[in-house]
Amino acid sequence: MYKHQMATTDLMRTHEMRCTYTKPTSLGSGASFIAPYGEDSAGYCHEKIFSNREWRNDNQQIRPPQITPTLRRRLGKYPLTSAMSGWVLKALTQYKPSREALDLVRPFSAQLHDAFTKEYAVSTGLHDLRTMELAHQVTLEVCVEILLAATANGQAVSLQDEIHSSCAAGDDHYTPWGKLLTGLVCDPPIIVQFPIYLMMCESFGFEKEPSREDYVYSALTAVDWVKGNNAYRDRFEAFQKHAFAMVPTLSDEVSGIDRSFWRVSQAYLGILNKAENACDFTTPLHSHIETGLDPYLLLVTRGIDSGGTAYMCSDGATFLDDAGMDSLIGSALPNDVMDLHTDILTGETRNIVRLLYPNGQSIQQTIKTMSTVLSGQLCEIFRGHQRVRFEGREDGRISATSPAYSFSRARHRRIFETLETYMSKYDQFWDWTWELFRLAKEQTTDAGLNELLADALCRGIDQTSLPESGPNDSFTAYFDMVEAGEGQMSADRPLGVCSELADITRKIYRLWHTELLDPHKRPGWGRAFDDKSDLLFQQAGELLDSMSSGITDEVYEFAIAYRCLSTGLPYIAYHTVDAIILAHGVVSWPAVKE
Repeated sequence: MYKHQMATTDLMRTHEMRCTYTKPTSLGSGASFIAPYGEDSAGYCHEKIFSNREWRNDNQQIRPPQITPTLRRRLGKYPLTSAMSGWVLKALTQYKPSREALDLVRPFSAQLHDAFTKEYAVSTGLHDLRTMELAHQVTLEVCVEILLAATANGQAVSLQDEIHSSCAAGDDHYTPWGKLLTGLVCDPPIIVQFPIYLMMCESFGFEKEPSREDYVYSALTAVDWVKGNNAYRDRFEAFQKHAFAMVPTLSDEVSGIDRSFWRVSQAYLGILNKAENACDFTTPLHSHIETGLDPYLLLVTRGIDSGGTAYMCSDGATFLDDAGMDSLIGSALPNDVMDLHTDILTGETRNIVRLLYPNGQSIQQTIKTMSTVLSGQLCEIFRGHQRVRFEGREDGRISATSPAYSFSRARHRRIFETLETYMSKYDQFWDWTWELFRLAKEQTTDAGLNELLADALCRGIDQTSLPESGPNDSFTAYFDMVEAGEGQMSADRPLGVCSELADITRKIYRLWHTELLDPHKRPGWGRAFDDKSDLLFQQAGELLDSMSSGITDEVYEFAIAYRCLSTGLPYIAYHTVDAIILAHGVVSWPAVKE
């Protein structure tokens, strides 16, 4: 049994929504630019603007669009790919790569083109593969441009992979979830993070027909963490072979289903990984990486780079319009907010906060910037809820699920250990956090809901204000959870979970809110919180696996509650961490060298 309606409990309590949101109407600048080329925009780009690129149209035969009466979507010329938003097209076409970047990226662009060429040959005519190649090829170029800029920024920090790959331990709590979602023994356990993300995405609209093949494919996107020759690579490659042997329907020929969207994502991530390891790149110890590139181009790049196109919709549909691009950017943003500290210390460059926001401002200024980042994401999540409920369009699920993606891996990401690092150094931490939260609340207005996330993030650069507008009470239940959530936890089914998961849900809330605010915590509490967070998530997986096989309503209900909790106080506090880093720099974290 799977529910067809939206769940009644979610981040914004969607059953209580006031439907005051209207489509953004401001035109003329920034993300409001309208595409002049319509459905043929990608063809225009391939024929003219990008004629100097080796990956441009090389007369490869492309299957024409296939429109059938049984298709439930027709997003554009190709039924499962929307036309590209005008501001996105503008950013891509105005980008002029440096010669150094083009020279460095050339062999990797060729590899990516080869991957797309294989997809062109077997295309079903459902996906606009030319548009998808355009987006991924330019993203690859810009990522290389960022690497070169980071290396030129001085204060070199060598790239390290102990946090971003699974070279370290701390992922065994995923084991019961891997069995539940894929039916396979997933080794190394870290690869289960992607099926968990997919499941939480599908809970967004209570997907009624979850596909085992999609869950296994999602696990294979962990290729992004294969770095060098090590035990992780060997274990991952063994899992790949095992997965294709045990699930023959991963093959399109066997299943009859076009899963090119998974293969495109895997190809891009694998090739980018090779590009990142092609030279001895370094990054600065300060947060900002000055690229000289258009901020909107950087946002497009990070949105496509997130891999979110594969997770947007259960049938692989890709939305590249205004709302779809906001979903993609919103899928990357929470990860980047929570990883800024770690990214600086480990040499990661693909981070929106690093790329957009300068150093050297006062803490009051950076708090204002990060409050806009927070409010922009909250408004984006809300719009996603509206689309799935009133338009049957589920692409907003990738941004709504992103915070939970990070919190499900507390030990490895050292989530609370990092919070302790900054809380112990700055006595004003909670004063700053509540001020940041207050400023964010002031921006969750009708004007905030009518602002594209891309525009909000760029507004955060110069800290301009939103237009005057009336308040919006759609966030009341969320604000209550953050500020006084014990009342919600006293319900028989807190946040809508089944009775069997109620106690675990309450424990997560109390750990992340009540205990986090306790001023009498003993030193070392951060690592203890990380341990307990992962243990509670493991216990939830074990309990759900014991209750039934497969993905049931109870699984989705817990996912919704966990997603809601993951946007709570610790998530807000990470915006304070970033404000501190932007103003005062990263705090030394010796543990990263263990």
